[in-house]
Amino acid sequence: MVASAIGGIVLLGVLTTNLQLIRSGIRIHHYSEMQAQVRRGLERLGVDAKIATGIRWNGTNDVTLTVPDSGGGTTQVTYAWTVATQSFFLVPGADSSVTAGRVYLVQGIAPLADGSPGVAFQRFDRDGSPATTDLATKRILVSMAVSRQVSTMAAATENAVVASFTLRNKPIE
Repeated sequence: MVASAIGGIVLLGVLTTNLQLIRSGIRIHHYSEMQAQVRRGLERLGVDAKIATGIRWNGTNDVTLTVPDSGGGTTQVTYAWTVATQSFFLVPGADSSVTAGRVYLVQGIAPLADGSPGVAFQRFDRDGSPATTDLATKRILVSMAVSRQVSTMAAATENAVVASFTLRNKPIE
């Protein structure tokens, strides 16, 4: 009877440890997935920002870039975040409300606790001062607060990711 009790306690310890290891593995998986999405999304924005010849500021969480196309002309692509989708996405054209052709880059970006957007753009002129016009904009900064939450699991959180991109091909006015 004593051996059975000791065996039960050991088995309970092994099962508890196994459960904690599984939870840690899931948390690590969610964190890795989140990091990969953020990295790919910012890389995509960075490529377009570096070749952009123009910018249209639609708001603090919505910006349109004019980029060269394969035919020698230009096209527009909009990067945005909305509370409805809670995702950072791109869409061809200058209207972020269009859903046709929308590509979700980073999903699961909720608004911050104070109600502010989960993704925000800022624009700067060539001297690093806040830009007030599209013509003066030479650099954009994007910041996002990302987290992955699974019910019954602790969140895999990256509080803030910030990236800055210089519009290399945009003429300065």
